[in-house]
Order: sequence, then structure tokens, then C-alpha cells
Amino acid sequence: MKAFARNFIATAVASALLSSAALAAQNEASAEESKEKAGTQEKIFEHIKVTGSSLDRATTATGLPLTLRQTPQSISIIDRTFIDSFSLDTVADVMQFAPGIQAQQAETDRFFFRARGRDVTNFQFDGVPIAYNSFFSEALADSVIFERVEIVRGATGLLTGAGEPSAAINLIRKRPKAEDGGYASLGIGSWSNYRVEADHSQTLSEDGNVKGRVALAYEEGDSYVNLSEKENAQIYAVVTADLTTQTRLTMGADYSERNPKGSMWGALPLFYDDGTQADDLPVSTTTASTWNRWDRESTSVFVQLEHAFDNGWDIQLDVERREDDMDGYLLYFEFFPNKTTGKTPNSDFQPSPNHYVAEREQTSYRFLASGPFELFGREHQLTAGALSSEQNVDSVSYSSADAIEVPSLFDWGNGVDPINFSDTPAYGTYESYKQKGVYAAAQLSLTDDLTAILGNRITTYDTFVQSPWSPSDYKNSGVNTPYFGLVYDVTDVISTYASYTEIFKPQSARNADNELIGPVEGSNAELGVKGDFFNEALTASVAVFKVKEDNLAISDPNNADFLPGTTIRPSIGVDGAESEGYEFELNGKPTDSLNIFFSYTHNESEDRDGSDYAPYLPEDMVKASVLYTATDALKVGVNANWQSKISSNPNIGPNGETFIQDSYTVVNAMANYKLSQNWDLSFNVNNLFDKKYYSSIDFYNQGFFGAPRNVELSVKYAW
Repeated sequence: MKAFARNFIATAVASALLSSAALAAQNEASAEESKEKAGTQEKIFEHIKVTGSSLDRATTATGLPLTLRQTPQSISIIDRTFIDSFSLDTVADVMQFAPGIQAQQAETDRFFFRARGRDVTNFQFDGVPIAYNSFFSEALADSVIFERVEIVRGATGLLTGAGEPSAAINLIRKRPKAEDGGYASLGIGSWSNYRVEADHSQTLSEDGNVKGRVALAYEEGDSYVNLSEKENAQIYAVVTADLTTQTRLTMGADYSERNPKGSMWGALPLFYDDGTQADDLPVSTTTASTWNRWDRESTSVFVQLEHAFDNGWDIQLDVERREDDMDGYLLYFEFFPNKTTGKTPNSDFQPSPNHYVAEREQTSYRFLASGPFELFGREHQLTAGALSSEQNVDSVSYSSADAIEVPSLFDWGNGVDPINFSDTPAYGTYESYKQKGVYAAAQLSLTDDLTAILGNRITTYDTFVQSPWSPSDYKNSGVNTPYFGLVYDVTDVISTYASYTEIFKPQSARNADNELIGPVEGSNAELGVKGDFFNEALTASVAVFKVKEDNLAISDPNNADFLPGTTIRPSIGVDGAESEGYEFELNGKPTDSLNIFFSYTHNESEDRDGSDYAPYLPEDMVKASVLYTATDALKVGVNANWQSKISSNPNIGPNGETFIQDSYTVVNAMANYKLSQNWDLSFNVNNLFDKKYYSSIDFYNQGFFGAPRNVELSVKYAW
């Protein structure tokens, strides 16, 4: 487990000792002090204690303290109930359940998310935007550190600045609990996988004003993909201190290591050399070798200071610092194997060996203020903020001149023999992305039933890339991003809404002449109806949306070769690109024993001539989950995800064929039995009916199979 194991064990032991000492101190606290603490928690930041539906806890869309029904956009929340019940161990697992999100695994260790026909590039930690990079992959962040995940679909430029009008994924980290306690669990699953997880919250001061929480996880095992192994570890710690009855300081840090072996770089061919589809390959097929690996190490720290004024206004300051390291020994192939032998003449292969080393640093600062104000005899809400963020990525690539003998895809064995990489870098790349912005948004109470939400953001972007093949330095200053919304309460439980915002996103894509394509610009409009039912225990929403974009980068259909010296294919900018569709969502607890989560999404993406520019994304998706508490001891659940037929980019086969994947459904099931007051036993089955399908068919025009049926049995002890 390398050096991490020592750190992991030492931290766990220290945490246990700290918790024990704090527990002794806490037991001395008086009941009167506990009561005072409860009053403190009630006072601090009323703006996050929103009212309305039991699921109304998101401020990801506008920053205003709005309920979900007051927010004129589609919002979904996946909390610990579903994360724990269906054993969703990573952000990628959670996204499989998220309405409107296509979660695509492109390789053994890389994921992409799409929504409304576009990439999801806007990620947040506790509302602070961070840059998503598939090489470092926030998608694989362990869910043990998160309390819930908020997903806002559509454009979110008001808070995040530049970005696709797809969705924003806000990862809400755990905070200390009001009551001391925690749990530890052990899970054993298919392919010799096991997972250890623990989480404990503890009062750290006699007066109860200082609390801490520690969460950790470790897992290792093999995979359904030949040669692929994993070894992952995560530690998270957070402390909150109520400095006064109106001021709270929160500090936290997390550290993770992911050390996979047998990592694929690229996926599997979609066609044989005769043009027939290669979807009869076993799901265990790999193009990796035993020496391939893709190590990632990540450290982050954050500080948050909150203060509530007596007049109802609140201010908040956030500082986020993230550092990532990556070290990969990888090998990429692009070929059409012979259907009988599984081989292709070496002259037809395009092997790309790469020892890739990279470092990334991200720093973000955010300040916001929010509170009520009166105008024309009515009370309104206002929020204003400023954000500054910077990301620097420094990478070096080492190549090899070794001759590469590639085995048959049908008799792969240990893959390609180990390769000797040069000690001299083949090339290096330095990337710097800076963003500064100020924004303001107001919820104006026009009448008792009608509210308007007006907002605007002004942002400056500075991008610098230094590389042998694509040097660039460009700035965009004073970019204006307006936001308009109307919400009308039809009844006490039903609201209608409309919203409009504009889009701006710098692009690093280049054309066949190796020139930058330029930014994407456009607009996003949405209409919808939301309702709360069964005393606000069940929420429902229906939305229609339309996105218009100009200069959207897509693969150049007339130039498939890599740009010189790179593994980057040229793109073209498409004007008049549109996505439109509709969504339906239903979630909550209509009864004490039943918890449901249902969504249907329809999306069509077309360029100016009416052709589908993203045929590899399904037009229709259904995601449905049911949790049923059968008895006081037994809870069972089922989840089903269905998507419609998809196809690859046109004419990618050896004779100009287009790959087709029919619609499919993946079903997961779970059961949890409470053995005693402290002990629980859980059993999860993923892909219950062992459906064979591709998770992704568009990444470099290759395909990656989703996981076949697999199971996990876990036991949990809570205190």
C-alpha cells in the first residue's frame, strides 16, 4: 500500500485516540451547555435552513436561499439514503442514478458525464467551482466523504462562470453531526473485492462548540476486465468551531490514493476488419498489459467562515486548495482485428506508448453575502458574490522506441511485453486557467404568488497553454452572463416557472490547421411545473428546455488523423447547434415505508442542418428506484436504468460502417436486514440480469463494456 498505508493507519489510530479523549471531555458537559449549543446551531445561518419540501436543500442554481419549488431550474438531490442503500462508492456510481445524466465509463479508470447533449464540466465542492479533468478524475472521488450530491441541469453560469449548458454537480461534504457517533463496515464482493469504511463524528470541547468528523475508506480487488486491479484509499477530516453564537469556522482536508493496475488507455474496437460489429467480444477483453498502471494522488484542504447578522444577512468566505499528482504507464491502440484470428498486421496498428507524469494545482476563493431587503412595501432576497480561481497543470510525456509486438485480441495473455521508456521527456505541456468573476442575484416578490429572479455575472478568463503543438494565450474580459426567472404559485403546492440565461465557454479544441476554434456562445431557456404533495413528502416536476449554441466544437468528419505530435483529433465549430427536450421527475416518501426516485428524460441534439451531432447519447432515458421498508428489520430496494438506442459517429468502421447499440435496461437490487440495534447486514446485486452493453462508444470511436452481474455482501456496526 506504499507510503499511504502508514499515513492511513497512523491517521486512523490518531483519530480514534482523539475521539476517545474528546468523548471523555464531552461527557462532562452539562445539559445546560447542550441546550445553549442547540440555540447556537439554530441561530447560525438561517439561510441554509430553507423551508418547503423535505428535499429542498439546494442553493446550487442561483446562490439564493430558495426551495426547490422556488428555483426556476431542474434540480435533483441524491442523499445518503440512496448512496448507502445501493452501495454507491464513487461519484461515478452516484451519477448512474442521477436524473438526466449519462454516466459513461470510457476506460477502466476514466469516466465522462453528459447531460442535455453536452459534456458536464461544472463541478463544485460545497458550492465552490473546481475544474474537472478526466485524467485526474473527480469522477472517482470516494462517496464516503459526501453527505449528498446536488445536480442542477441546464446552464449554471451565474455561479460557475464559463461552462457547458448541461449540468452542475455539487458535491456536499460531510460535516460533524449534532449527536456523537459513527459506524464501521466491511464489504466483500465479486472478483475478490473488499471494502473497509468508517465514519465518526465527535464533540471536541466541553461547551460543545467544537466538533469534528473523520471518514475513511480502503478497497482493493480485481475486475471483470482481465488484468485490471484496483487499490484505493481515502481519508477525510473536518472540524467546525462556533466562534460566537453567530459565527462558525469550518476547516477540513482529504487525501486519496488510487493505484490501479492493468489500466486501459483507450478501449476496444467496435468493428472487425470485415466491417462487422465486434460486440461479441467477451466483456473481460482488454488491451492493457500487466505493466500498465495509472496512479493518482490527491490532497485538498478547505476553510469556510460563516457569519449571521441580526438583520438576517449572512456572509460566507470559502478557500479551497487542491493538489493532484498522476503517474501513468500506458499504451494506446487503434485497430480493427481480424474476426478469425483476433490479430492485425503490425503495420496497421497505431500503438502509442506513453509514460505520462502530471501535476495539477487548483486554488479557489469565494465570498458571498445574502439577505433580505424591503422595496415597495415587500420583502425580497438578494445574494452577491465574487469568485477567483486558478488551475495549473504541468505534464511531461516520455516515449519509447521499442518494437511493439501485439498479441491476438482473442489470446491476449499478459498483453505486450514491458516497454523501456526514455529518461528524456518527449515533450512537456504547461496549462494555466484563471477565472475571476462577480455576480448578484435577487428574488423579487412581485405579488404574493409571483416572484422574479434576476441575476448577472461579469467574468474575466485568462488561458495560457504552452506545448510543442498547440501554444496559446488568450483572454476574454468582461464576459456578461445574465439570468432571468419567473416563478408563479398556482396553488399552495404547485408552481410554474420560466428561466433564461446566456452561455459562454472557452474551448481548447483546434481545427485541422491547429488553430483554436474559439469560445462557445448561446442561450438556455426552460419552462416547468413543480409540486409538493403528501404534506411535502413527495415532490414532482416537469420541464421543457431548449439550448442554442454557436461555434460548438465537434469532431471534424473530414479529418480523422491526429494533429501532428499529439493524440488530439481536429474539430470544427458548428453554428446553430440546438438541444431540446423535456424531463419528468418524481421523488420522496409518499408513505413512511416507501421511498421512490423516478425520472424520464428526452433530449434531441441537432446541428444547423438537422443532423444529430451526438448520436452516441440516448434520446430517452428512464431511471427508477424504489426502497421499501417491509418490516422494522428488513428493507429491500430495486433500481432500473433504461436508455434508448444509440449509434457511433457516422462512418467510423473500416468500410464506412456506423456502430449501433440497441436500447437496454440494467437492473440493480438490494436488501438490508437489521440484525440488532447496532448491527446491519446488506446484500447488493448489480446488473441483476447480467445485461451485456457498452457504457461508452464514442471515446476515440472505441467501446467499453459495462460491468456484468456482480454482488457485494457487507456488515455494518453503528455506535
